[in-house]
Amino acid sequence: MRKNSLKFHSHWFFLSPSVLLVSFFYFIPVVLVFTIAFTNMDQVFSWRFVGLVNFLRLFTLKDPLIPRIIKNTIIYIFSALPLTIIGALFISLLTMRINRTASLIFRAIFFFPRLMPPVVWGFLWMWSFEGTRYGVFNSILEGFGVSPIHWFIESPMLIVICANGFLGISLAMLIFTSAIASIPKDYTRAAEIDGASFWQTSRFIIIPLLKWPIMTMTAWHLMSFINSYVYIFLITGGGPYHATEVWALYGYNSAFKNYQYGYGSSIMVILVIINLILLVVLLKAFGMRRMIERSRIEV
Repeated sequence: MRKNSLKFHSHWFFLSPSVLLVSFFYFIPVVLVFTIAFTNMDQVFSWRFVGLVNFLRLFTLKDPLIPRIIKNTIIYIFSALPLTIIGALFISLLTMRINRTASLIFRAIFFFPRLMPPVVWGFLWMWSFEGTRYGVFNSILEGFGVSPIHWFIESPMLIVICANGFLGISLAMLIFTSAIASIPKDYTRAAEIDGASFWQTSRFIIIPLLKWPIMTMTAWHLMSFINSYVYIFLITGGGPYHATEVWALYGYNSAFKNYQYGYGSSIMVILVIINLILLVVLLKAFGMRRMIERSRIEV
């Protein structure tokens, strides 16, 4: 008994720093957000409970911006997510077919945006699509005699989708490339001997074997895009006229710009619930239970 007790206490001794950090920086803030969501807290930090008033304001659409925010969020997620996953998979397959040195250099260059601070990445996109003749793309168009285009007025959502999508490609590309490199060469060589083309080999052999990495990256970036607002905030600020304001950014603006902390917290609570629901649906769609269950083959 004494030995088991010492073992138990030793486990908690080593786990306690992580438990304290997670509790202090995650659990306690989550509890506070859920609590504040039921109050009318504003800039004077009032803690008067109002029950479900904030949530009724959301679900009864008393806030006229909610339909537009929902539409923006759906367009943003279901445009940036395919761009990230399909783009990363396409680049990974192509770079595995070229010279190893050239492939490493290309992937290193493509991964470089991931190393940039968010402010720098946002500034580059703002500068590139600047609506005057001093913007990068307008400077190029001016050389062909084309008048400057007001990119942030005509296509603001496309800009934030590309900015976040290309940033996501860098990480997914790294994961997919490593997974492809781990596939036994016998599979692809046998297909090539049978006369399969590169795209047939990719479609029927490589991609099915990447089910787990694809699921992981899809889940990762789905959660990332649902919760992302930093790059949108830096590039467009959610404008013009809420044209690029997504759910997470609206919650941030409601709390820290409009000082409606209670209402902003209720928006974040809904976001957490949506995250959990979508994650469960995604895991079931990919058949995670079948992936992690014990093998039925006796070794």
